[in-house]
Amino acid sequence: MSILEKIVENTRDNLKVKKTNLSLEEIKSSLAELSLPKSNFKSSICDKNEAIIAEIKKASPSAGVIAEDFNPASKAKDYEAFGASALSILTEEDFFLGSNEYLKAVKKITSLPILRKDFIIDEYQIYESKLIEADCILLIASILSDQQLEEFVAIAKTLELDYLIEVHDENELKRAELFEDALIGVNNRNLKTFEVDLDNSVSLRNLFIKN
Repeated sequence: MSILEKIVENTRDNLKVKKTNLSLEEIKSSLAELSLPKSNFKSSICDKNEAIIAEIKKASPSAGVIAEDFNPASKAKDYEAFGASALSILTEEDFFLGSNEYLKAVKKITSLPILRKDFIIDEYQIYESKLIEADCILLIASILSDQQLEEFVAIAKTLELDYLIEVHDENELKRAELFEDALIGVNNRNLKTFEVDLDNSVSLRNLFIKN
């Protein structure tokens, strides 16, 4: 079993617990009582010569713990001061040591829009993303079927969330191109093997331009 498969399986198990503690209907009910703004994530990075999405991440399977003294709010302030256009915050708990609480804490102290970086495999996580006030969700093409992509994009649009589709190869790029409002992100790391090819983003960009 690849690392990616382990993460997805673990995510599925964790969702069973989450749904017991807070049901999807309860999340939807809470959202109905709130007046959360429409995302400005995409608009904050489009039409700029340079737009940095600065990542806040405590650990990863490949690097281990990146920051022992991890303070996401402080890191967000530093990134904002350095001119970042948006933030990306890891919320996956077991392999990346992330937390929804990190995103919520950062949201309180910054005006920058936030991408929730997690392994979204269930509609529950999209509604949850809106509830914790993420502005954009990550949809990883390699772990989602075409039907799931369509369904999840539709939900994101209903919730006025932006969405970034992550691709790694030409086939995934073609699938992402079907969604005209999507932000497309290229991952140079193969999530199945965790090997990195820095030329991958250049190759896929050139294919995208040709199309």
